Amino acid sequence: MNVVQKYSGHSIDSIADIKALAEFIAENRADGDKLVIVAGAMASTNERLEALAFQAGEMVPLEEMEALLTTGEQQTAALLAIALNNAGVPAASVNGMQSSYISNEFQTGARIQEFETEKVKRVLDEGMVAVVAGSQGLGAYGDVTAVAIAADLGWPCEMYGDADCLYTVDPEVYADAKPLKGISYEEMMELAYHGSDVLETRSVELAKKYDVQLFFGKAMESDKSKGTYIMNRENLLVEEMPITGMSIQEDVVIFTLRDISNDGPAVAEAFRMLAEMGINVDMISQQSTGEDTCSVSFSCTAEQGDELATAVQSNEIFDGATVDMEEGLALISLVGVGMASHSGVAGSVFNVLAVNGISFYHITTSEISISVTVDMENKINAAIALSKAFDL
Repeated sequence: MNVVQKYSGHSIDSIADIKALAEFIAENRADGDKLVIVAGAMASTNERLEALAFQAGEMVPLEEMEALLTTGEQQTAALLAIALNNAGVPAASVNGMQSSYISNEFQTGARIQEFETEKVKRVLDEGMVAVVAGSQGLGAYGDVTAVAIAADLGWPCEMYGDADCLYTVDPEVYADAKPLKGISYEEMMELAYHGSDVLETRSVELAKKYDVQLFFGKAMESDKSKGTYIMNRENLLVEEMPITGMSIQEDVVIFTLRDISNDGPAVAEAFRMLAEMGINVDMISQQSTGEDTCSVSFSCTAEQGDELATAVQSNEIFDGATVDMEEGLALISLVGVGMASHSGVAGSVFNVLAVNGISFYHITTSEISISVTVDMENKINAAIALSKAFDL
């Protein structure tokens, strides 16, 4: 089977892990199989590099931090290639510059403009495993690299970490969370967007666009039945339930820009700034506050809120406007394509919270999701109550 595999830095966090993975691949790779491995930096290496960055200076530009962290991925890729060769598997490491990964000018959330795999293909044609350094040229998005290569080659893509599979709810929050055998692209994108950090939103978006079958499982586990498949809904053999899973996002603030001109340019400028900063907003609402003024509210992280407040204060188009930030919130999102065919889901959500004495505030819905904000101290209680109610 020809496949692209991505290994997170937590699953190969030491030389012992790297050697164990190389031995596992040597034992399980069939003759004639072609394999591309995308390697994340060892987690301990990333921590060391981040510490060095702040020793160099208190102010560390994001672009420089990302440039530094890519060196950790190059180290891991080279070490894994060495280990594979010593395990009897011919392999060569490939870094991003050699693979011609080209992204846009904004490193954070970078999108692929061109993608070439000529070096990768040459390594494969020579009968070797291609070991690619994770997120070269794509900011922090190592999963995107793996999916982009799989899309170009027309192969499936397997993502490996330190968890057995995806779960309906984070097991650290709800111990009785159920394993997910399959989930649709749309549901996975929604969960990732609303806080799940297992897979990157853009990697799933890219997989859906190019119909790349994704698999998530535990590194060095040969039994694929324990993992989770992400694919088109029509190809999933799962019972349709109203709710497939839950994601939880902490450190949420509701940012409100009050008393701005409602003639259009000020609102447009606010969202231009958001786009330039790479802030994806949710729970957007606009209300009139006077004959010529309005307020705009949306959710974001506390760090993003502080950054935006500074930008607003230095922009003359917002003269006379005020900024409010409602802090200390968690965003709980329930996701499932089954919502389209099951009525009363939103009412059930609000009833469960009310019965359990949990105050909820801002609400947003889509065809396949319902999100509410609650106080951080009620996050766990709300998640458990909703998980029990919807049998997650």
